[in-house]
Amino acid sequence: MNDASAVDLLGQCEQARTAGRDFPTIWNTILKRHPLVRGLPGHEVRDGQALIVVQLFSGQKLACSTQGFRFL
Repeated sequence: MNDASAVDLLGQCEQARTAGRDFPTIWNTILKRHPLVRGLPGHEVRDGQALIVVQLFSGQKLACSTQGFRFL
């Protein structure tokens, strides 16, 4: 997988979030079965903000917070 796939995955997740989907729904419908996703989501706190973090096989981390999805 390349960076374009990771960017596409980020876009899919953010589009679903802005359409009103919550993280459990996005996990079950997009992330869980995606070939770039590595393992189960975890949690981190950065700058006082709680994040749900999904590891990707590309080495990137996809983070979800109340402000949306982003790469760490």
